[in-house]
Amino acid sequence: MSTWGLIPVKGFHEGKSRLAEVLKPIERSRLARDLFRDVGRELLHCDRIDRVAVVSDSEEVRQMAERFGMISMSDATDSVNLGDVIDGALSDLETHGATRAIVCMSDLPSLTAREIARVACELDDADVVIVPDLAQQGTNVLALRPPTLLSTCFGHEDSFTRHHAAAHARGLRVSVHLSATLGFDVDEPRDLERLRLR
Repeated sequence: MSTWGLIPVKGFHEGKSRLAEVLKPIERSRLARDLFRDVGRELLHCDRIDRVAVVSDSEEVRQMAERFGMISMSDATDSVNLGDVIDGALSDLETHGATRAIVCMSDLPSLTAREIARVACELDDADVVIVPDLAQQGTNVLALRPPTLLSTCFGHEDSFTRHHAAAHARGLRVSVHLSATLGFDVDEPRDLERLRLR
C-alpha cells in the first residue's frame, strides 16, 4: 500500500486573485508561496504519506517543489479546468505505484500532519474521504482509494456536494471529515483577516 499526497498549485503570480482588492500583486504572490510551502512541509512530515507530488503549470512552483523533495508534474496538455489537472495527476500517481491519494489544496494555513494522518486513517475503512471547506461548499481535501477511483469535481464552487453525490451514485463508501483546521482556506478578504488574527 502506497499513499501519496498531491498538491495542485497555480503559478504564484496567478494565485489569490480574489484578494486583489486588499493585497498588491507581489503580496498575493508571496502569500501563495508561503501557504504552499507550509502545506507541503506538513505533508512531507506526515507519517501516513509515503510520497508528496505537486502538479502545476508553473516552472517556478515545480522547481520549488523539487527543492523540498517532492515529485513535480506538469498540468496535462488537454486540461480544461482544475478537475482535469487533478485527474491527470492522479492517473500519473497510480502509474507510479500509488494505491491511495490525498489531494490537498495549497491554501490551507491550518493544515497539520496530524490532521492529514487522521484523513489517511479514515481511508482505511472508506473508499472516499471528503473534507469540505468551512461553508461546506468547496472541497479542501479529497482522499481516494485507489487514486483514479472517481473523476473529481474540483473547480466548481459546489465541489463538496458534487463529490459526495458522485461517490454515492457509484455505491462507494464515503466518509465526510469535518474539520475547523482543514476547512479553513484563504480565498476571500475575510479569510485573510482571520489568518492575520490567528
